[in-house]
This record gives sequence, C-alpha cells and structure tokens, in this order.
Amino acid sequence: MQKEGVNMKIGVQSGYVFTKDAYADGLRMIREAGFESVDINLDEMLNVKKLAAEGANPFFSRSTGEIEVLFVPMKEQADVLGLSFGQMHAPFPVYLPGKDDANDALFDAICKCMAVCRVLDCPNLIVHPIAWDGTIAEERERNMAFYSALIETAKRYDVCICLENMFHGRYGYMTEAVCSDFAAAAEYIDALNAIAGEERFGFCYDVGHATLLGKDQRRSINQLGKRLKALHIHDNDGRNDLHMQPYAYTRGQQYVTDWNGFLQGLRDVGFDGVLSFETYHSLMYLPETLKGAMLRYIAQVGSYFRDQLTGS
Repeated sequence: MQKEGVNMKIGVQSGYVFTKDAYADGLRMIREAGFESVDINLDEMLNVKKLAAEGANPFFSRSTGEIEVLFVPMKEQADVLGLSFGQMHAPFPVYLPGKDDANDALFDAICKCMAVCRVLDCPNLIVHPIAWDGTIAEERERNMAFYSALIETAKRYDVCICLENMFHGRYGYMTEAVCSDFAAAAEYIDALNAIAGEERFGFCYDVGHATLLGKDQRRSINQLGKRLKALHIHDNDGRNDLHMQPYAYTRGQQYVTDWNGFLQGLRDVGFDGVLSFETYHSLMYLPETLKGAMLRYIAQVGSYFRDQLTGS
C-alpha cells in the first residue's frame, strides 16, 4: 500500500530536531539540510513508564478531534517547505504485563496516532510488536490479537501498520526478539493482511537492529520482499543500539554495518519508499550550532544511497 509520489525520498526523524509545539524552525532546518520527508516522533508525546506508574497520559487523553487540530499547522508549514511525512513512530512499548488500564491507554494512543497520520498524509505508522516472555507460540498469539484489533482503525484512516525487527539486550548481550527472524516476520505480515482482506500491514526494516544481531543485511531484506514499506537507517558498534549516522563505526578495515549489502537488498526488492534515517543520538548531545552540519551530512549519505539505488 505504498502511496504514489513517495518514490525514493530522503527522510529523517523529528526527534532532537523539533517538538510538536516548536516545529517551524526544525522543519526548516530539515528541509535546508536536504531532506524531503520527516519521520514524526509522536512516541515522544507519551511517557510509557510514567503511564505505568501513575496512570498519567495527558496528551493522548484529549479527544481524537482535539489532537487532530493540533497538527494542522504543522502540515501547512511542511507543505510550504515541500516536506512530506513518510512515517510515524507510535508509543513504545505497546504492552505492559499486568497493567490493564495502561494497556488500554496505549491502544487508544496508537489509534489516535493513526488519526494524526491522516492529518499529515502520512502513509506508515511504525507499531513495535509485543515482546512476550512466554513461548514463541504465545507471543505470536498475543501479537496477532493485538494487531488484528487495530485493523478497523487502520482502514478508517488509510494507514499501513508496520511491524519492526526487535532485539533483547540482557547482561551486556544482544539476543533475537520478535520479528528478528525475517521469514517469521514475513509470515506475520501475510497472515495479518489475510485477516484484513487487503494490504494493511507492512514492515519497517531497522538496519541497526539487524547489525546488532549479526544479520545478513541483503538476505534479510530479500526475505521481506515487497512487504518492506519503511526503513530505520542508523549505525552502531555491533554491541549497543546507538542510533548514529551511517559509516560511524569500523572493526579493523571494515565497517561494522554492511552498507553495501543493505543497498543490494533494497535494489533486489525494488524498494522505492523513503530512505528514512533514525539517527537521533548523533544530534542528542551535539552543540546546537553543529546540528545543521550533521543533518546535512546525513542527507548527503541519503543522496549517495539514492544514487546507488537508482543508478543516477
């Protein structure tokens, strides 16, 4: 369900660039750096830990209509600048064991994110799968029920819900988690679309998460095939989920992330969506005067990737 006109834009997430209430300068900085699309971090509007501890959910406690109105000026400003919204982050995690009220609030927040997607003309909402402590069969059952319950709202707002490959970090080690097996991830997407009766689910491939688990980038993307709708592009040292700019880490005379394999995989499956960078840690502690330069570098990497994929 890739929307027309998205073809091979370069995007970056809004995190550590702008907030919901102070977006004008941030949108302009993103555009001037060379980006054409934005991954909007609506997940920043809900502190899940605080929700679990206190039941606090001030932003998403508003009605859907009240929330929609808040994003109309942002869409108008983006239109003036020639920016689109290629994807959005929903709150994460989406499930808290033993916290029924919080889980109801999280589900409601995800549905309201889809309403904002419609306002911003954003085709893809990234909704992380539930990492379950029980068996794989129980985890699948839990996730199928959770995502199936979102179908009606996704149809109403014409949104593609994207699952993402996850990992566990325990005792200093990274281990596989839900949807890190890409054959199983493909089965998730196919089964959910069969339930929906249309293409309503897709996949967000997180390059950094694949690097952490030593995945073959090209093979992983090929296993997803046309199910691939969105990207989280970022780099790490192979040990920590660092969300840095590409080509930041080497091991010996090789880059830790197989960027060539990543690009070959995208070429194999004919990916023509947004090359979206999830590189917020590269901006997190950077002096304000250097943020523009870092964003320009990331956009230049995006242009290089696009040239490699299109042969231009």
